[in-house]
Amino acid sequence: MDLVTIGKITGTHHLKGAVKANISLSEPEIIIGERVMVEKPNGEKKILSVVKLSNLVGDKVVIEFEEITNKTEGNLLAGGLIKINRDILGMEEDEYLLEDLLGMTVITSENEKIGKVVDVFDTAAHDIIVVEDETTETLIPNIENFVKDIDFDKNEIYVEILEGMRETKGAVSENDEI
Repeated sequence: MDLVTIGKITGTHHLKGAVKANISLSEPEIIIGERVMVEKPNGEKKILSVVKLSNLVGDKVVIEFEEITNKTEGNLLAGGLIKINRDILGMEEDEYLLEDLLGMTVITSENEKIGKVVDVFDTAAHDIIVVEDETTETLIPNIENFVKDIDFDKNEIYVEILEGMRETKGAVSENDEI
């Protein structure tokens, strides 16, 4: 079973054990009626059934689990990662999750390996892929102009980068205040 992390529980909501969570799905309602795995910070795993989901603000939701009936039980899930079976997402063959890019090797158009993907974060305009090796960090916008191809079979991303996108770790530029 191929599990993907879709969110994190941030706390409880009311006395009946509902939890607040940040969810990274455009349609979080797809998990209603599904079983999810919650991996608690201590490594313990629980399989829970989602019975209700309500949107709060942005990517924040309230989730009610069939097995959680009070605030004390809900509190025990705080900080836990919510994981689901990838099949639930109903993704097309050419679709992927940003977390699928983590650990992939990044290669420039000059065939230079510049490191591995260590993070992907969202900005107002687009996602940014963070690539690091021992000495450098490169921030690459996840758009066609820069990301030319993603080969999941080879675990490689082919990119076109501009001068100045690749920086030495810990370097201070002349614009930075000391």
